[in-house]
Amino acid sequence: MPLGVTLGILKRLLLSVASFRSSILRYPPPWSDLVGCEVLLAWLKTKRIGELDGDVVEIGSFLGGGTAKLARFFGRYNKKVFAIDVFDPSFDHTTNEAGNSMSSLYAQFLRGRNQEDVFRENTRRYHNIVVLKGDSKQATLPCQEICFSFIDGCHDPDYVKNDFLLVWDKTVRGGVVGFHDYGGNLPQTTRAIDELIEANREGIREISRIEGKWIVLLTRK
Repeated sequence: MPLGVTLGILKRLLLSVASFRSSILRYPPPWSDLVGCEVLLAWLKTKRIGELDGDVVEIGSFLGGGTAKLARFFGRYNKKVFAIDVFDPSFDHTTNEAGNSMSSLYAQFLRGRNQEDVFRENTRRYHNIVVLKGDSKQATLPCQEICFSFIDGCHDPDYVKNDFLLVWDKTVRGGVVGFHDYGGNLPQTTRAIDELIEANREGIREISRIEGKWIVLLTRK
């Protein structure tokens, strides 16, 4: 076989291997993380949150991409991620400023797929995830201490406040509770978070925002 042909075959083989490796490294798939957790995880790393005592709680997991990234990050610190979700995309009827309900937006993302099946597929590689399937108002957390929580469940103000109270008392000193959809197109959710901040101001050491991601983070004294 001519040398040029051999080199061409070898080049195509190497490109195929590189493409395969790239697809592996992009697990979970980008579309499964609607928050964009890379910026959040970079912030958590800077604050050395993983070095604190306690586990991690995520309320509202949806497609599981963010859950998988949290599990990968905090797995380095031997921490569990407790993921609370009702796995019913029709559950959240909160409407945004454009008049779209969250349930209708979730249905568009799922395109007929079963939410829990998608979540399980996107988190299957991580064994430090503990799924607590059900309504967060009925949830009981098995962990005694929490270093980080991320609240992105039902966006109704009653749920926002419930979810905060579920994790705040168990959050260790220097631990963080984060909210998604703060300052975005869900003003009722933003107001509920502002009310929680005001009511718990004495216990909050620092308030941080990740611009462009609709994330606010409360560090406990």
